[in-house]
Amino acid sequence: MKAPFRSSPGQTLEKGLIGLIVVIAAGVVLAQLIIYGDFTEQAAAPVASLEAPRSVLRDTTGLSQDSVITFQLKNFSSLPLARVLVNGEVRGEFRDRYVTVYVREGDILEVDGTRYRRPLEIEIFNVSDEVVTPAADTKIRVEGSIYSLGRVHLSERRD
Repeated sequence: MKAPFRSSPGQTLEKGLIGLIVVIAAGVVLAQLIIYGDFTEQAAAPVASLEAPRSVLRDTTGLSQDSVITFQLKNFSSLPLARVLVNGEVRGEFRDRYVTVYVREGDILEVDGTRYRRPLEIEIFNVSDEVVTPAADTKIRVEGSIYSLGRVHLSERRD
């Protein structure tokens, strides 16, 4: 007659450790769901912008939103020392191919390429619906200087 199957102390320890690891992993997943589960209420900020995230609506009526302009670096994938200036203040750096900045009526837009000797080709990739000037698809060539795009003009009616 055979003796009943018994686990060795090593097998028992191994089963116990595997069970403990499973319990710890489940606890970590549960903690992450509790802490980060409410991610839908986070405000989104433009990619590669130095501006802090703002709420999308300026007022509680929901009638107006911030206007944005997105620039695209055409001849390089990144040039972190090239910058987009709004009213003389740095609002974005080309750490990536795209820079998006918030604008208002009358803001002065400039691209600072003074830290590079080579010419930079930049295009205004996209603008909010209410932005009249500068227009999307505007091509800019900056050669070691600050290129001024002029003032931002927005349409009168903003939905």
